[in-house]
Amino acid sequence: MNHAELLKEFDFFKVRDGRFRISLTSTCNARCWFCHNEGAVPPIEVENNKELQHKKHICSAEEYIMLVKGLIRLGISRLYFTGGEPLISPKLEPILATIPPHDPESFKVILATNGVLLNKKIHELKNKPIDKVKISLHAFSDESMWNVERLSCIEEVKESIRTARSIFPEVEINTLLMPENQHEILDIIQFARELKIDIEILELVWTDYNRPTYTDKRLSTNDLASELVLLGGNEKLSTPGIGVNLKIIEFENSSVKLMDNSLGSSYVGTCQTCSLRSACIEGFWSIRVDPEGYAQPCLLRTDLRVDLKPHLQKEGDLESFIPLWIGAFMKGEPMPDIFLEEGVF
Repeated sequence: MNHAELLKEFDFFKVRDGRFRISLTSTCNARCWFCHNEGAVPPIEVENNKELQHKKHICSAEEYIMLVKGLIRLGISRLYFTGGEPLISPKLEPILATIPPHDPESFKVILATNGVLLNKKIHELKNKPIDKVKISLHAFSDESMWNVERLSCIEEVKESIRTARSIFPEVEINTLLMPENQHEILDIIQFARELKIDIEILELVWTDYNRPTYTDKRLSTNDLASELVLLGGNEKLSTPGIGVNLKIIEFENSSVKLMDNSLGSSYVGTCQTCSLRSACIEGFWSIRVDPEGYAQPCLLRTDLRVDLKPHLQKEGDLESFIPLWIGAFMKGEPMPDIFLEEGVF
């Protein structure tokens, strides 16, 4: 395969806001029943099955720093720090401290958190180069929060959202629509609207971990979208070119972004021949890096994981590897071992 063609695919990934989700830890203080833990074993599964184990925290802070620097040089426009719960990780602050001041138009640093620890950490984070905080709010009462996350601290999470709103340049709420919160979903949306922040409402994504309950638990956002239009919202569609197409309901000071399976997703070359495509509703939109230093482009296929650590030891190695690897995945060509054999690296 011509390298120029692979680099063209990688450029498309960048232009369409392709992102890296960098998991700093696979442990979490919540036990959400739907958690996919960025492709790692969810905490609730480890708790229920003692034979399972969390990902080992092999990737060092120095290797994460090398990763982030390389991704910035490559022009990746969205860098998410996730977990588990990233605020648990002692590596978060040293990594953030190395990110230079920047224009969010060039790239965005986004912290994805459940919000439980955010108020305790917020003053340590407020001067860090964080462009956006994405906070999960899957309930509006302690009873519902317990049913979803096995936590009962909803007021603390709401307060963390209010505080974050006053400190960080951008805050967004993230909510999964499910039977446990369906009766509160309009309250959650109203809370976001009162704070004048956007909210993204997700539909359940199938994984091996939620296989037994997927059919009963997955709810469509279609009726919710219609209800929001009746409340005065203006509907439009977002078709980013990678990942899930979204229905957006715009109000005067905030927007509700709705994942809707019926709108379809964008699939790349490798997806076309994938045996799991019928179960995949997200398409390709993100690279996930786990605490062991492995990256994978798909939640459903662990066979696509590649070890980034060998490319994090010397400046410039990552920049040679990532564009061709992502380009090959998008083109549906063999993974980078073929490039290694050809002596590209």
